[in-house]
Amino acid sequence: MKKAYKLLTFTIFSLIILVISITANLNNFKRDNSEIIINYPQQSYFDKQLYVEKLIQDEYYAGLIKEGFYNKIEKSISDIPGIQKAETYKLYNGKIIIDLYDRKPLAFMSLDSKYFIDEESNIIKDDMLEMQLPLVSSYTSKEDVNEIVKIILELNKDKYLVDQVERYWVEDGQIFTNLKSFDFNIKIGNSNNLKEKIKKLKAYCVYYNKETSNLNYNQIDLTYNNQLVAIKN
Repeated sequence: MKKAYKLLTFTIFSLIILVISITANLNNFKRDNSEIIINYPQQSYFDKQLYVEKLIQDEYYAGLIKEGFYNKIEKSISDIPGIQKAETYKLYNGKIIIDLYDRKPLAFMSLDSKYFIDEESNIIKDDMLEMQLPLVSSYTSKEDVNEIVKIILELNKDKYLVDQVERYWVEDGQIFTNLKSFDFNIKIGNSNNLKEKIKKLKAYCVYYNKETSNLNYNQIDLTYNNQLVAIKN
């Protein structure tokens, strides 16, 4: 009787150990094969879905995810042109979440090679980017690019002007632009007093549309305080 009881106890104990072992292995398997969810930006400027998914399926990066080296994954994804940053984290249920954030293109530096300028004045090459953006001269210095970015960000707040600008260029240290619907060039100068400059520009556009038959100015200068100067060249 005692022998049978000991055998039964041993058998039950062995079964418990077996169940625990199987459960642990299943949990490890689930952790090692965690579902990866990639959240793309709601307003995306770049079609990088296939590129990103191929990257994280690579054996090397799969190993990084398994070991929890999320910062290395984030660095690799952030190196993809057009992606500003990636944030990676693991949920309590084992799912891996990767949140992606796009850079916002503001202007092209070259229509052929598709170098574009983003909100942080970075110049990035992306041959697949298809957008209608103003063109900035490829000979523009980094300092002038910084100024132009400030101007673009302010102009883009205006619903009318955001789609009107064709290009930006620099002459004698002064920034110029032009609009699609008008024949005159616009001397902005720099990013100082932009709100006032934009106000003067819009007022002149309204006036020009009313008096266009009587006007033959080919440049307006916004750099003077409290006035706009129209120039005939």
